[in-house]
Amino acid sequence: MAFVSEVHFRGTGVANSGEFVEITLGPDDDPADFVVSVYDDDGTLHTGAGIAGGEVNLGTLTGTPHPDNSDFTIYTIPVGLRNAASDANEGSGIALTNIDTDTVISFYSADNISAFTVTEGAADGATSESILEHTDIAVGESYQWDIFGNLTFETIESGDSVLCLAGDTRVRTERGGLHAKDLVVGDMVWTVDHGFQPIQWLGKTELSAEYLSRNPKQQPITLMKDSLALGFPQSDLTVSRQHRVLIASPVAERMTGEYEVLVPAVKLLEAEGIETRVPDDGVTLVHVLFDQHEVISAEGALVESLMVTDHVNAKIHGEHLGGRTKDGPARMIVDNKRAKQLVSRILKNQRPLFETRLRQISGANAA
Repeated sequence: MAFVSEVHFRGTGVANSGEFVEITLGPDDDPADFVVSVYDDDGTLHTGAGIAGGEVNLGTLTGTPHPDNSDFTIYTIPVGLRNAASDANEGSGIALTNIDTDTVISFYSADNISAFTVTEGAADGATSESILEHTDIAVGESYQWDIFGNLTFETIESGDSVLCLAGDTRVRTERGGLHAKDLVVGDMVWTVDHGFQPIQWLGKTELSAEYLSRNPKQQPITLMKDSLALGFPQSDLTVSRQHRVLIASPVAERMTGEYEVLVPAVKLLEAEGIETRVPDDGVTLVHVLFDQHEVISAEGALVESLMVTDHVNAKIHGEHLGGRTKDGPARMIVDNKRAKQLVSRILKNQRPLFETRLRQISGANAA
């Protein structure tokens, strides 16, 4: 289940200036079976972008454990990429190929040039998927996919984790408020849209305080009591940086046409009472999967569940998905600069980040 897990545009436009591509392999993958190739927009291998000869076999590299699941391994490859036609130092496309099965797993290229078909290298004959755009992404930011297939854009470092609740977070269930780390598959969890729904799958990751101190981009976000609005959350709530929180506001409605939107926790740091915090004893991160993407109650605030976004999820969760390969988001997702603008406007108008308007939301912090 190998996949491209990050495309990082952080360099100065010169090969080996800090840009890289990250590949994640599953526990049963043989690194010698996988080749990463960088391409010129004319379909030929790009030999000046940082990968000698234009491609590299992962079997020649040393990987590191993935923070979401130590059974997965990350390989980081310095390479220059750009969101335009190639130049002498940067390519326009990156491909991951399983040479054992002769299968091109992923092939991403710049979005402001036409998709192109390659004529040499491990991905010979494949046509790119033109999605890479970083005109509005500052130097130092990237595309990143976690092992659950979630895509995010953030100033992030190699191996960041995405979309989890802290283990000591109380989640509203049919049996009352249960800590996320104590949930089990089949527990009936309250959702805003569909009442109580059974958990289909749970994932857990342990991160020590020492690890978090050494990796600031992994440090979770704590929303202190009442930081969204009076009673929301009811107690301090800790989530991973990219875990999305429901914002309900007339300001959101004016900006997006939707009164309720989902915003990554890291974009809320401008608000009083929301901060990065390293727990003294580390943190257990919990992923919760339902039959579909849901909004659930955590410490009385409303946050998202794990969202199935692509084939990566299907490969990981397998029997838990029943043929489903992608979720529609439970609410509009607002990210990047737009999220920052939304939060800034709400705070400038001296309004809370969460203003209840709908009847069922009032049940969010019922015990």
